[in-house]
Amino acid sequence: MHMHARLLALCFIGLCGSMPAHAAVPEAELVTLVETDDSLCLAHGGMLVTLQLTEVAREGAVEVWVDRWFMQVQTADHTKHMLTAAEPSHELGCSHSIAGPQHWTISTIKHLPAGSLPPRKE
Repeated sequence: MHMHARLLALCFIGLCGSMPAHAAVPEAELVTLVETDDSLCLAHGGMLVTLQLTEVAREGAVEVWVDRWFMQVQTADHTKHMLTAAEPSHELGCSHSIAGPQHWTISTIKHLPAGSLPPRKE
């Protein structure tokens, strides 16, 4: 059964109220890599690369694992980032450093339900 048809069937029998709002959204659509102008990065001929939640990720948190590539070679940097409505983005770095170009790729994305994160230490 198609995902939307399944969701409609569950709503028809009264179960959709307990389903998370993101159930029909593929996890790949929850985050994106965005390049923006930044004076430090522009000085080296690059752009600031930021990991950012999209508009469809409204509840809970999104756990994202990112890989860094330097001069077209994958590095050992495999980092985890937690994005939430309160902290919807994380700056990764410049697309071009003093030593050469770099970029990031998203390895895995996991949408965590609301209330699944431990309380933040202030």
